[in-house]
Amino acid sequence: MLIILAFYVALTLILVFIAPFPSQVDELQHLSVVRAQFEHPTLFPDWSSQLILRPDDLTRWSADANYINHPSLYYLLLAPIYAFTSNPIIFRLFNVLLSAVALTIVLVAANRRFTPDILPPQLFAILVISFPKTAVVGSMVNNDNLAALAAAALFGGILGLPGAAWWIMAALALAGWTKLTAFIGLSAVAAAWLGMALLSGRISLTDRRLWLAAIGVAIGASHYIFTFLRIGEVLWVNEDVWRIPVAERLHLDVPGFAAWFFKGYVMKWPALEFGYPFALALATMLVPLLLAVASLRYRVVRPWSIAYMVGVVVLLTIHFTFGWRSYVTLGDLTTMQTRYYNILWPGIALAATITVAQLSRRWRWAVVVTEIICLLPTVLGGALYLIFFGG
Repeated sequence: MLIILAFYVALTLILVFIAPFPSQVDELQHLSVVRAQFEHPTLFPDWSSQLILRPDDLTRWSADANYINHPSLYYLLLAPIYAFTSNPIIFRLFNVLLSAVALTIVLVAANRRFTPDILPPQLFAILVISFPKTAVVGSMVNNDNLAALAAAALFGGILGLPGAAWWIMAALALAGWTKLTAFIGLSAVAAAWLGMALLSGRISLTDRRLWLAAIGVAIGASHYIFTFLRIGEVLWVNEDVWRIPVAERLHLDVPGFAAWFFKGYVMKWPALEFGYPFALALATMLVPLLLAVASLRYRVVRPWSIAYMVGVVVLLTIHFTFGWRSYVTLGDLTTMQTRYYNILWPGIALAATITVAQLSRRWRWAVVVTEIICLLPTVLGGALYLIFFGG
């Protein structure tokens, strides 16, 4: 397990140094907000006034408007680094640390909860690092890495790490002050898990996990409540950046938009986005999800499986609804991002691993086949795919 974690860290470190800066995943925009918070730290910035740094000089501003609209915590955490350097490599290394700590918490929590015969540690570790965008995002400046830490804290809390109630509270508060998608998805997981525990009698209304979770939600929601009171929306959107002229827009009805949305989801699932044939990309996405769904038959993992399935359904529903609204009002078709679901992957990997462990008792190749399919859409799998099948 430690070897697999070390491999992941080594891979992200390689990407830190070889991937051109800025990446195409909003990296310059995120770093620009870090610089803005260094110059004028504030919990509630005026997003509409923020600019993007010049890529050739990360201490000077361009005239281009920024579109980042996330809460300030991630940027405040990184801002002190600017007192010493503007080298993007150093900011990337901080993100590698966040990502590695998140994965470590997930691995420790799962292996404390389940015995190796139920949850094979090596298989679980491989599946955990196999979310296609984990290494990509982990090697760059992106608040998804702080969201991953919030996800790990919730995973550890509901799996019963010591001080579980505080882990849950911290996770929800941290998610809310990091990213709305993370807050929605993790709140749904926590609500489903705590709701089932309450209905089954495993906890009571006086259980501190329930009340501390409510406090965590309140803290996390406070950012969006304040934002709504300021601007009438829970998120500010830079319409000048995302608005498409009417004459240039695709004309889609709801079924047409749904087809575009879910096709985009499949093609953007691998780290090598749009680099795989549709059928292959679909297989790499569906296999771990179907294995997770199949885990519902095993009582040992059922509460966690259900909770994370609820998280997927809730986040996907809201994501689709927001995407439709953005398309209707702005003509924008850029809302489809699979990396938003990294926060739910620990639970999916847990459920899938337990299913594969059971299948391997009857089919000895189940573990190897699953590992190959799950690793295929990752950075490593993408590199091998290009080597053998060309770009």
